[in-house]
Amino acid sequence: MGDLTDAINDMSLRIKQAESMKSEFISSVSHELRTPLTAITGWAETIMSGEARDEGDVRKGMGIIASEARRLSGMVEELLEFSKMQDGRFTLRIEDVDLQTEFEDAVYTYQELFRQDGIRLEYDDDGELYTDPIPGDPERLKQVLCNVLDNAAKHGGSGKRIIASLRREADNYVIRIRDFGPGIPPAELPYVKQKFYKGSSKARGSGIGLAVCDEIITRHGGTFEIGNADGGGALVTITLPIPPHTEHR
Repeated sequence: MGDLTDAINDMSLRIKQAESMKSEFISSVSHELRTPLTAITGWAETIMSGEARDEGDVRKGMGIIASEARRLSGMVEELLEFSKMQDGRFTLRIEDVDLQTEFEDAVYTYQELFRQDGIRLEYDDDGELYTDPIPGDPERLKQVLCNVLDNAAKHGGSGKRIIASLRREADNYVIRIRDFGPGIPPAELPYVKQKFYKGSSKARGSGIGLAVCDEIITRHGGTFEIGNADGGGALVTITLPIPPHTEHR
């Protein structure tokens, strides 16, 4: 009887925690959506009213509008992905994927963006050409890579350095993305991939991006691990299997 009571109490606590996290998630998303909308509306009204007469101010305003619109679009896409996960509409379009090319495209895209923020993004492929394709959804995989790189800058940008590497280890491709920021508090590590969880970080975000990444990699038969690197900073390790029939060339 005591064990049953403990089980019921534990279940009740988990339900309360889940409800609390959902409430925090809704509040957080509402705030996150409001922030770019406020910036877009404010600058649009300023430019339309003619208050921004200097060409430099107009260009600055338009740049902020474009940047915040992209961020807003990314958040909406993230929410849509989460919705698909919840109701079973989340699917993959499988084809042969050149993982190295997809990874390099993501890295090169972010290198310039990070450079503008004073963050150095280093790419390390050990000088190898990894030509063996893997079955996967290139758009979904690119989504994961971009999300993790963006996250590294968002949460570890204070370290001013990010290392992105690709290796073939046995029958897997292993991608590691490491920042040199404060890392993740040990008490929060078990929950960082959990839906809605944001932890103590003050960085912007909905708290569902890593949950979506984990789902995508899991559906590719791989693993998505988050931890702290030796010497400080957070480390994300993505492992994707190479089909048995694929020979290492």
